[in-house]
Amino acid sequence: MPDGFRVLLVDDSETVTEMLSWLLGSAGYEVETAGDGVKGVRAALLRVPDLVVMSTRLPRLDGIQACRLLKAEPATRDVPVILLTSEEAGVDRLHAARAGADRCLQRDISPEEVLPAVRECLAGKAPRPENGGDPGSVPPDDIEILSRVNGVLEAILFEASLLNEIARVGREVDDFEATARELFRLLREIAPSEAMGVVFSDGVYSEGVSVFPDDAGDPFRAAVRQRTERLRNEAGVPFAPDRAVWTGIQGGFRVSGVLAPESLAPRAVCTVRAGEMVKGLMAAYSGIEGAAPGGAAVKETLLRQAFMVLENAWLYRQIARISVTDGLTGLTNVRHFREQSQREHSRARRHGDPYAVLMMDIDHFKKINDLFGHPVGDIVLREMAAIFREAVRLTDLPARYGGEEFIVFLPRTRLPEASIVGERIRVAVERKVFAAPSSSIRCTVSIGIADYLPGTEGTENAVIGRADQALYSAKRGGRNRVASSPAQEA
Repeated sequence: MPDGFRVLLVDDSETVTEMLSWLLGSAGYEVETAGDGVKGVRAALLRVPDLVVMSTRLPRLDGIQACRLLKAEPATRDVPVILLTSEEAGVDRLHAARAGADRCLQRDISPEEVLPAVRECLAGKAPRPENGGDPGSVPPDDIEILSRVNGVLEAILFEASLLNEIARVGREVDDFEATARELFRLLREIAPSEAMGVVFSDGVYSEGVSVFPDDAGDPFRAAVRQRTERLRNEAGVPFAPDRAVWTGIQGGFRVSGVLAPESLAPRAVCTVRAGEMVKGLMAAYSGIEGAAPGGAAVKETLLRQAFMVLENAWLYRQIARISVTDGLTGLTNVRHFREQSQREHSRARRHGDPYAVLMMDIDHFKKINDLFGHPVGDIVLREMAAIFREAVRLTDLPARYGGEEFIVFLPRTRLPEASIVGERIRVAVERKVFAAPSSSIRCTVSIGIADYLPGTEGTENAVIGRADQALYSAKRGGRNRVASSPAQEA
Protein backbone atom coordinates (compact mmCIF):
# COMPACT_ATOMS: atom_id res chain seq x y z
CA MET A 1 0.00 0.00 0.00
CA PRO A 2 2.74 2.61 0.72
CA ASP A 3 3.80 2.90 -2.94
CA GLY A 4 3.26 6.49 -4.09
CA PHE A 5 1.89 7.88 -0.83
CA ARG A 6 3.44 11.15 0.34
CA VAL A 7 3.52 12.10 4.02
CA LEU A 8 4.19 15.62 5.26
CA LEU A 9 5.91 15.49 8.66
CA VAL A 10 5.83 18.75 10.67
CA ASP A 11 7.86 18.87 13.91
CA ASP A 12 10.44 21.23 15.39
CA SER A 13 12.41 18.42 17.08
CA GLU A 14 15.28 17.08 14.97
CA THR A 15 15.24 13.84 16.98
CA VAL A 16 11.52 13.20 16.41
CA THR A 17 11.79 14.25 12.75
CA GLU A 18 14.72 11.92 12.08
CA MET A 19 13.11 9.00 13.88
CA LEU A 20 9.70 9.31 12.14
CA SER A 21 11.26 10.06 8.74
CA TRP A 22 13.31 6.88 8.99
CA LEU A 23 10.31 4.86 10.19
CA LEU A 24 7.96 6.09 7.45
CA GLY A 25 10.64 5.92 4.76
CA SER A 26 11.48 2.34 5.72
CA ALA A 27 7.81 1.47 5.34
CA GLY A 28 7.84 2.81 1.76
CA TYR A 29 6.33 6.26 2.21
CA GLU A 30 7.77 9.39 0.62
CA VAL A 31 8.41 11.90 3.43
CA GLU A 32 8.59 15.70 3.28
CA THR A 33 9.43 17.66 6.43
CA ALA A 34 8.80 21.13 7.83
CA GLY A 35 10.05 22.69 11.07
CA ASP A 36 7.12 24.93 12.08
CA GLY A 37 3.39 25.32 11.54
CA VAL A 38 3.57 28.09 8.94
CA LYS A 39 6.09 26.19 6.80
CA GLY A 40 3.95 23.06 7.17
CA VAL A 41 0.80 24.79 5.91
CA ARG A 42 2.71 26.36 3.00
CA ALA A 43 4.20 22.99 2.03
CA ALA A 44 0.76 21.32 2.18
CA LEU A 45 -0.84 23.98 -0.03
CA LEU A 46 2.06 24.00 -2.51
CA ARG A 47 2.14 20.22 -2.91
CA VAL A 48 -0.89 18.55 -1.33
CA PRO A 49 0.23 15.41 0.54
CA ASP A 50 -1.69 12.21 1.16
CA LEU A 51 -1.23 12.51 4.93
CA VAL A 52 -0.01 15.10 7.44
CA VAL A 53 1.69 14.05 10.68
CA MET A 54 2.15 17.11 12.86
CA SER A 55 3.04 18.03 16.45
CA THR A 56 0.52 20.05 18.44
CA ARG A 57 3.29 22.29 19.83
CA LEU A 58 5.06 24.14 17.01
CA PRO A 59 6.79 27.53 16.58
CA ARG A 60 4.86 30.46 14.99
CA LEU A 61 1.69 28.42 14.42
CA ASP A 62 0.74 25.49 16.60
CA GLY A 63 -0.38 22.20 15.10
CA ILE A 64 -4.00 22.52 16.22
CA GLN A 65 -4.45 25.87 14.46
CA ALA A 66 -2.59 24.56 11.40
CA CYS A 67 -4.84 21.49 11.34
CA ARG A 68 -7.94 23.70 11.62
CA LEU A 69 -6.75 25.78 8.65
CA LEU A 70 -5.93 22.72 6.51
CA LYS A 71 -9.40 21.32 7.19
CA ALA A 72 -10.94 24.65 6.13
CA GLU A 73 -8.96 25.01 2.87
CA PRO A 74 -10.69 23.42 -0.18
CA ALA A 75 -7.43 21.90 -1.47
CA THR A 76 -6.54 20.11 1.78
CA ARG A 77 -9.80 19.57 3.66
CA ASP A 78 -9.85 15.85 2.74
CA VAL A 79 -6.22 15.22 3.72
CA PRO A 80 -6.02 13.05 6.89
CA VAL A 81 -4.16 14.71 9.78
CA ILE A 82 -2.46 12.88 12.66
CA LEU A 83 -1.56 15.18 15.56
CA LEU A 84 1.23 14.26 18.00
CA THR A 85 0.87 15.41 21.60
CA SER A 86 3.05 15.14 24.68
CA GLU A 87 -0.05 14.81 26.89
CA GLU A 88 -1.50 11.42 27.72
CA ALA A 89 -4.88 13.09 28.17
CA GLY A 90 -6.12 16.66 28.38
CA VAL A 91 -6.97 19.73 26.36
CA ASP A 92 -4.70 18.84 23.42
CA ARG A 93 -6.82 15.82 22.55
CA LEU A 94 -10.04 17.78 22.96
CA HIS A 95 -8.79 20.63 20.76
CA ALA A 96 -7.43 18.13 18.22
CA ALA A 97 -10.85 16.54 17.84
CA ARG A 98 -12.51 19.97 17.53
CA ALA A 99 -9.95 21.00 14.90
CA GLY A 100 -10.86 18.00 12.73
CA ALA A 101 -7.78 15.82 13.34
CA ASP A 102 -8.29 12.22 12.25
CA ARG A 103 -6.09 10.80 15.02
CA CYS A 104 -4.23 12.12 18.06
CA LEU A 105 -1.19 10.07 19.20
CA GLN A 106 1.47 10.32 21.87
CA ARG A 107 4.56 12.05 20.52
CA ASP A 108 6.85 9.41 22.02
CA ILE A 109 4.71 6.56 20.70
CA SER A 110 6.46 3.34 19.73
CA PRO A 111 7.04 2.63 16.01
CA GLU A 112 4.75 -0.38 16.24
CA GLU A 113 1.82 2.00 16.95
CA VAL A 114 2.63 4.72 14.42
CA LEU A 115 2.45 2.66 11.26
CA PRO A 116 -0.98 1.09 11.99
CA ALA A 117 -2.40 4.59 12.54
CA VAL A 118 -0.90 5.79 9.25
CA ARG A 119 -2.25 2.77 7.37
CA GLU A 120 -5.70 3.28 8.93
CA CYS A 121 -5.82 6.93 7.81
CA LEU A 122 -4.79 6.01 4.26
CA ALA A 123 -7.00 2.92 3.95
CA GLY A 124 -9.14 2.99 0.82
CA LYS A 125 -7.38 6.04 -0.62
CA ALA A 126 -5.38 6.34 -3.81
CA PRO A 127 -2.11 8.33 -3.97
CA ARG A 128 -2.53 11.91 -5.13
CA PRO A 129 -0.94 13.06 -8.40
CA GLU A 130 2.69 14.12 -8.14
CA ASN A 131 1.74 17.77 -8.57
CA GLY A 132 -0.92 17.75 -5.90
CA GLY A 133 -1.21 21.53 -5.56
CA ASP A 134 -3.11 24.04 -7.63
CA PRO A 135 -1.12 24.38 -10.91
CA GLY A 136 0.24 27.87 -11.36
CA SER A 137 -0.81 29.01 -7.89
CA VAL A 138 1.53 31.13 -5.82
CA PRO A 139 2.12 29.65 -2.33
CA PRO A 140 0.82 31.97 0.39
CA ASP A 141 3.40 33.91 2.38
CA ASP A 142 3.59 33.96 6.15
CA ILE A 143 1.25 36.93 6.56
CA GLU A 144 -1.35 35.37 4.27
CA ILE A 145 -1.26 32.06 6.16
CA LEU A 146 -1.67 33.79 9.52
CA SER A 147 -4.46 35.91 8.06
CA ARG A 148 -6.29 32.80 6.90
CA VAL A 149 -5.88 31.26 10.35
CA ASN A 150 -7.41 34.39 11.88
CA GLY A 151 -10.31 34.15 9.40
CA VAL A 152 -11.01 30.56 10.43
CA LEU A 153 -10.83 31.47 14.12
CA GLU A 154 -13.18 34.43 13.62
CA ALA A 155 -15.68 32.17 11.86
CA ILE A 156 -15.46 29.67 14.72
CA LEU A 157 -15.91 32.43 17.26
CA PHE A 158 -18.92 33.77 15.37
CA GLU A 159 -20.42 30.29 15.22
CA ALA A 160 -19.82 29.80 18.94
CA SER A 161 -21.48 33.16 19.66
CA LEU A 162 -24.48 32.20 17.56
CA LEU A 163 -24.73 28.81 19.30
CA ASN A 164 -24.64 30.65 22.61
CA GLU A 165 -27.45 32.95 21.44
CA ILE A 166 -29.51 29.94 20.35
CA ALA A 167 -28.96 28.35 23.77
CA ARG A 168 -29.99 31.64 25.43
CA VAL A 169 -33.30 31.58 23.54
CA GLY A 170 -33.88 28.08 24.88
CA ARG A 171 -33.21 29.24 28.45
CA GLU A 172 -35.09 32.53 28.44
CA VAL A 173 -38.03 32.15 26.04
CA ASP A 174 -40.67 29.71 27.24
CA ASP A 175 -43.42 30.31 24.65
CA PHE A 176 -43.28 28.01 21.61
CA GLU A 177 -44.24 30.57 18.97
CA ALA A 178 -41.97 33.24 20.48
CA THR A 179 -39.12 30.73 20.48
CA ALA A 180 -39.68 29.96 16.79
CA ARG A 181 -39.71 33.67 15.89
CA GLU A 182 -36.55 34.41 17.88
CA LEU A 183 -34.62 31.47 16.42
CA PHE A 184 -35.57 32.47 12.89
CA ARG A 185 -34.45 36.04 13.62
CA LEU A 186 -31.00 34.68 14.52
CA LEU A 187 -30.81 32.51 11.41
CA ARG A 188 -31.83 35.46 9.21
CA GLU A 189 -28.85 37.41 10.50
CA ILE A 190 -26.42 34.97 8.87
CA ALA A 191 -28.28 33.79 5.78
CA PRO A 192 -30.71 35.54 3.43
CA SER A 193 -34.06 33.86 4.10
CA GLU A 194 -37.70 34.87 4.14
CA ALA A 195 -39.28 31.77 5.68
CA MET A 196 -38.51 28.81 7.89
CA GLY A 197 -40.11 25.39 7.91
CA VAL A 198 -39.80 22.84 10.72
CA VAL A 199 -41.27 19.38 11.21
CA PHE A 200 -41.31 17.51 14.53
CA SER A 201 -42.30 13.92 15.26
CA ASP A 202 -42.28 11.88 18.44
CA GLY A 203 -43.26 8.71 16.59
CA VAL A 204 -46.96 9.19 17.36
CA TYR A 205 -47.80 12.86 16.85
CA SER A 206 -46.20 15.16 14.32
CA GLU A 207 -46.43 18.87 13.69
CA GLY A 208 -45.30 21.14 10.92
CA VAL A 209 -44.40 24.75 11.67
CA SER A 210 -43.77 27.60 9.25
CA VAL A 211 -42.50 31.08 10.07
CA PHE A 212 -43.09 33.76 7.43
CA PRO A 213 -43.20 37.55 6.98
CA ASP A 214 -46.13 39.41 8.50
CA ASP A 215 -47.22 40.60 5.04
CA ALA A 216 -47.04 37.13 3.43
CA GLY A 217 -50.20 36.19 1.55
CA ASP A 218 -51.92 32.80 1.45
CA PRO A 219 -50.00 31.61 -1.67
CA PHE A 220 -46.67 32.36 0.05
CA ARG A 221 -47.69 30.52 3.20
CA ALA A 222 -48.99 27.58 1.18
CA ALA A 223 -45.68 27.40 -0.74
CA VAL A 224 -43.68 27.20 2.50
CA ARG A 225 -45.89 24.41 3.79
CA GLN A 226 -45.82 22.44 0.53
CA ARG A 227 -42.03 22.62 0.26
CA THR A 228 -41.59 21.61 3.90
CA GLU A 229 -43.98 18.68 3.48
CA ARG A 230 -42.00 17.58 0.42
CA LEU A 231 -38.78 17.67 2.43
CA ARG A 232 -40.55 15.79 5.23
CA ASN A 233 -41.54 13.00 2.86
CA GLU A 234 -38.07 12.82 1.31
CA ALA A 235 -36.44 12.62 4.76
CA GLY A 236 -38.84 9.93 5.96
CA VAL A 237 -40.13 11.78 9.02
CA PRO A 238 -42.83 9.58 10.68
CA PHE A 239 -46.17 11.06 9.75
CA ALA A 240 -49.80 10.04 10.33
CA PRO A 241 -52.40 12.39 8.76
CA ASP A 242 -54.89 11.88 11.58
CA ARG A 243 -52.31 12.74 14.24
CA ALA A 244 -50.67 15.74 12.63
CA VAL A 245 -51.24 19.48 12.77
CA TRP A 246 -49.73 22.49 11.06
CA THR A 247 -48.94 25.80 12.76
CA GLY A 248 -48.28 29.05 10.88
CA ILE A 249 -46.44 31.81 12.74
CA GLN A 250 -45.94 35.43 11.72
CA GLY A 251 -42.25 36.18 12.05
CA GLY A 252 -42.54 39.80 13.17
CA PHE A 253 -40.86 41.24 10.06
CA ARG A 254 -41.75 42.39 6.56
CA VAL A 255 -39.94 41.86 3.28
CA SER A 256 -39.00 44.60 0.86
CA GLY A 257 -40.54 44.11 -2.54
CA VAL A 258 -42.77 41.28 -3.74
CA LEU A 259 -41.57 37.71 -3.44
CA ALA A 260 -43.18 35.23 -5.79
CA PRO A 261 -44.10 32.02 -3.93
CA GLU A 262 -42.79 29.89 -6.79
CA SER A 263 -39.32 31.39 -6.33
CA LEU A 264 -38.95 30.03 -2.78
CA ALA A 265 -36.22 27.42 -2.49
CA PRO A 266 -34.59 25.71 0.51
CA ARG A 267 -31.18 27.32 1.12
CA ALA A 268 -30.22 25.34 4.22
CA VAL A 269 -31.71 22.04 5.37
CA CYS A 270 -30.93 19.89 8.41
CA THR A 271 -32.47 16.46 9.03
CA VAL A 272 -32.24 15.37 12.67
CA ARG A 273 -32.07 11.70 13.61
CA ALA A 274 -32.02 9.75 16.86
CA GLY A 275 -30.51 6.41 15.96
CA GLU A 276 -32.55 5.03 13.06
CA MET A 277 -35.56 7.25 13.73
CA VAL A 278 -35.91 10.59 11.96
CA LYS A 279 -37.05 13.12 14.57
CA GLY A 280 -37.65 15.97 12.17
CA LEU A 281 -36.05 18.62 10.02
CA MET A 282 -35.48 22.35 9.77
CA ALA A 283 -35.19 24.36 6.56
CA ALA A 284 -34.57 28.01 5.71
CA TYR A 285 -36.14 29.30 2.48
CA SER A 286 -35.31 32.24 0.26
CA GLY A 287 -36.76 33.61 -2.92
CA ILE A 288 -33.67 35.71 -3.61
CA GLU A 289 -31.81 34.37 -6.63
CA GLY A 290 -28.44 32.94 -5.66
CA ALA A 291 -29.00 33.26 -1.92
CA ALA A 292 -26.89 30.77 -0.02
CA PRO A 293 -25.84 30.11 3.57
CA GLY A 294 -23.27 32.66 4.69
CA GLY A 295 -19.74 31.30 4.89
CA ALA A 296 -18.58 28.90 7.55
CA ALA A 297 -21.02 30.24 10.13
CA VAL A 298 -24.12 28.56 8.72
CA LYS A 299 -23.47 24.90 9.27
CA GLU A 300 -25.61 21.93 9.97
CA THR A 301 -24.65 22.20 13.64
CA LEU A 302 -26.38 25.59 13.88
CA LEU A 303 -29.62 24.35 12.36
CA ARG A 304 -29.40 21.22 14.48
CA GLN A 305 -28.95 23.28 17.66
CA ALA A 306 -31.84 25.56 16.71
CA PHE A 307 -33.99 22.50 15.99
CA MET A 308 -33.18 20.99 19.40
CA VAL A 309 -34.08 24.22 21.22
CA LEU A 310 -37.37 24.53 19.35
CA GLU A 311 -38.08 20.82 19.79
CA ASN A 312 -37.74 21.20 23.57
CA ALA A 313 -40.34 23.99 23.47
CA TRP A 314 -42.56 21.80 21.27
CA LEU A 315 -42.26 18.79 23.59
CA TYR A 316 -43.10 20.98 26.58
CA ARG A 317 -46.18 22.21 24.76
CA GLN A 318 -47.05 18.63 23.76
CA ILE A 319 -46.92 17.56 27.40
CA ALA A 320 -49.21 20.44 28.32
CA ARG A 321 -51.57 19.50 25.48
CA ILE A 322 -51.59 15.79 26.34
CA SER A 323 -52.54 16.56 29.93
CA VAL A 324 -55.76 18.26 28.72
CA THR A 325 -56.43 16.24 25.54
CA ASP A 326 -58.31 13.04 24.84
CA GLY A 327 -55.77 10.68 23.29
CA LEU A 328 -58.13 9.11 20.74
CA THR A 329 -59.98 12.10 19.31
CA GLY A 330 -57.60 14.97 20.04
CA LEU A 331 -60.43 16.94 21.64
CA THR A 332 -60.28 18.41 25.13
CA ASN A 333 -60.70 15.75 27.82
CA VAL A 334 -63.54 15.87 30.32
CA ARG A 335 -61.38 16.97 33.28
CA HIS A 336 -60.07 20.03 31.45
CA PHE A 337 -63.54 20.74 30.06
CA ARG A 338 -64.97 20.89 33.57
CA GLU A 339 -62.21 23.26 34.69
CA GLN A 340 -62.72 25.52 31.66
CA SER A 341 -66.51 25.51 31.90
CA GLN A 342 -66.30 26.51 35.58
CA ARG A 343 -63.99 29.39 34.65
CA GLU A 344 -66.25 30.44 31.75
CA HIS A 345 -69.34 30.30 33.95
CA SER A 346 -67.70 32.65 36.48
CA ARG A 347 -66.69 35.01 33.69
CA ALA A 348 -70.21 34.94 32.19
CA ARG A 349 -71.77 35.82 35.55
CA ARG A 350 -69.29 38.62 36.14
CA HIS A 351 -69.79 40.23 32.71
CA GLY A 352 -73.47 39.38 32.23
CA ASP A 353 -72.89 37.16 29.18
CA PRO A 354 -75.02 34.20 28.05
CA TYR A 355 -73.58 30.84 27.02
CA ALA A 356 -74.85 27.47 25.80
CA VAL A 357 -73.86 23.82 26.15
CA LEU A 358 -74.39 21.06 23.56
CA MET A 359 -74.43 17.41 24.67
CA MET A 360 -74.15 14.87 21.84
CA ASP A 361 -74.37 11.10 21.75
CA ILE A 362 -73.76 8.81 18.75
CA ASP A 363 -76.91 6.79 18.10
CA HIS A 364 -76.54 2.99 18.34
CA PHE A 365 -72.76 3.23 18.55
CA LYS A 366 -72.55 -0.16 20.29
CA LYS A 367 -73.78 -1.82 17.09
CA ILE A 368 -70.80 -0.40 15.19
CA ASN A 369 -68.36 -1.92 17.68
CA ASP A 370 -70.25 -5.23 17.68
CA LEU A 371 -70.44 -5.49 13.88
CA PHE A 372 -67.09 -4.05 12.78
CA GLY A 373 -64.89 -4.16 15.89
CA HIS A 374 -63.44 -1.51 18.16
CA PRO A 375 -60.72 -0.33 15.69
CA VAL A 376 -63.48 0.73 13.28
CA GLY A 377 -65.35 2.30 16.19
CA ASP A 378 -62.23 4.32 16.98
CA ILE A 379 -62.10 5.58 13.39
CA VAL A 380 -65.71 6.72 13.66
CA LEU A 381 -64.99 8.54 16.94
CA ARG A 382 -61.98 10.36 15.45
CA GLU A 383 -63.87 11.44 12.33
CA MET A 384 -66.85 12.46 14.43
CA ALA A 385 -64.52 14.68 16.48
CA ALA A 386 -63.28 16.27 13.24
CA ILE A 387 -66.89 17.14 12.31
CA PHE A 388 -67.43 18.82 15.68
CA ARG A 389 -64.23 20.86 15.33
CA GLU A 390 -65.26 22.04 11.86
CA ALA A 391 -68.76 23.02 12.99
CA VAL A 392 -67.81 25.33 15.86
CA ARG A 393 -65.85 28.56 16.29
CA LEU A 394 -62.26 28.84 17.48
CA THR A 395 -63.56 30.35 20.71
CA ASP A 396 -65.82 27.35 21.40
CA LEU A 397 -64.65 24.35 23.39
CA PRO A 398 -65.51 20.87 22.04
CA ALA A 399 -64.61 17.90 24.26
CA ARG A 400 -65.03 14.17 24.53
CA TYR A 401 -67.29 13.66 27.53
CA GLY A 402 -66.91 9.90 27.75
CA GLY A 403 -67.40 6.85 25.50
CA GLU A 404 -69.45 8.03 22.52
CA GLU A 405 -70.64 11.22 24.24
CA PHE A 406 -69.33 14.66 23.29
CA ILE A 407 -69.96 18.15 24.65
CA VAL A 408 -69.38 21.68 23.36
CA PHE A 409 -69.24 24.91 25.39
CA LEU A 410 -70.40 27.93 23.35
CA PRO A 411 -69.49 31.21 25.10
CA ARG A 412 -71.56 34.35 24.44
CA THR A 413 -74.22 32.27 22.68
CA ARG A 414 -77.99 32.22 23.20
CA LEU A 415 -80.28 29.25 22.64
CA PRO A 416 -81.42 30.14 19.06
CA GLU A 417 -77.81 30.43 17.85
CA ALA A 418 -76.86 27.23 19.68
CA SER A 419 -79.77 25.41 18.04
CA ILE A 420 -78.45 26.41 14.63
CA VAL A 421 -75.02 24.96 15.53
CA GLY A 422 -76.66 21.76 16.82
CA GLU A 423 -78.67 21.31 13.64
CA ARG A 424 -75.58 21.96 11.51
CA ILE A 425 -73.73 19.20 13.39
CA ARG A 426 -76.66 16.79 13.11
CA VAL A 427 -76.93 17.25 9.34
CA ALA A 428 -73.14 16.96 8.82
CA VAL A 429 -73.05 13.65 10.71
CA GLU A 430 -76.09 12.30 8.89
CA ARG A 431 -74.47 13.01 5.50
CA LYS A 432 -71.04 11.68 6.44
CA VAL A 433 -69.79 8.36 5.02
CA PHE A 434 -67.11 7.23 7.46
CA ALA A 435 -63.67 6.11 6.25
CA ALA A 436 -63.97 2.56 7.52
CA PRO A 437 -63.57 -0.86 5.80
CA SER A 438 -67.22 -0.77 4.74
CA SER A 439 -68.45 2.25 2.81
CA SER A 440 -71.96 1.64 4.16
CA ILE A 441 -71.12 2.91 7.66
CA ARG A 442 -73.26 5.90 8.44
CA CYS A 443 -74.14 7.40 11.80
CA THR A 444 -76.51 9.85 13.40
CA VAL A 445 -76.30 11.85 16.62
CA SER A 446 -78.80 13.01 19.17
CA ILE A 447 -78.17 16.45 20.61
CA GLY A 448 -79.35 18.19 23.75
CA ILE A 449 -78.92 21.93 24.27
CA ALA A 450 -79.15 24.08 27.38
CA ASP A 451 -78.30 27.74 27.83
CA TYR A 452 -77.37 30.12 30.62
CA LEU A 453 -78.80 33.62 30.80
CA PRO A 454 -77.42 36.53 32.85
CA GLY A 455 -79.03 36.79 36.26
CA THR A 456 -80.25 33.18 36.50
CA GLU A 457 -79.23 31.00 39.42
CA GLY A 458 -77.24 27.77 39.31
CA THR A 459 -73.77 26.58 38.39
CA GLU A 460 -72.27 25.33 35.15
CA ASN A 461 -73.05 21.79 36.34
CA ALA A 462 -76.73 22.67 36.42
CA VAL A 463 -76.54 23.86 32.80
CA ILE A 464 -74.72 20.68 31.78
CA GLY A 465 -77.34 18.63 33.64
CA ARG A 466 -80.16 20.32 31.69
CA ALA A 467 -78.32 19.69 28.41
CA ASP A 468 -78.00 16.02 29.41
CA GLN A 469 -81.75 15.83 30.11
CA ALA A 470 -82.44 17.41 26.73
CA LEU A 471 -80.19 14.81 25.10
CA TYR A 472 -82.25 11.99 26.58
CA SER A 473 -85.39 13.72 25.40
CA ALA A 474 -83.95 13.70 21.86
CA LYS A 475 -83.23 9.98 22.16
CA ARG A 476 -86.69 9.18 23.53
CA GLY A 477 -88.15 11.24 20.69
CA GLY A 478 -86.65 8.96 18.04
CA ARG A 479 -82.93 9.91 17.90
CA ASN A 480 -81.17 11.90 15.14
CA ARG A 481 -82.71 15.11 16.42
CA VAL A 482 -81.98 18.21 18.51
CA ALA A 483 -83.82 18.94 21.77
CA SER A 484 -83.50 22.03 23.96
CA SER A 485 -83.85 22.95 27.61
CA PRO A 486 -84.19 26.76 27.83
CA ALA A 487 -83.01 28.66 30.85
CA GLN A 488 -85.73 30.23 32.96
CA GLU A 489 -85.30 34.02 32.84
CA ALA A 490 -85.24 35.78 36.18
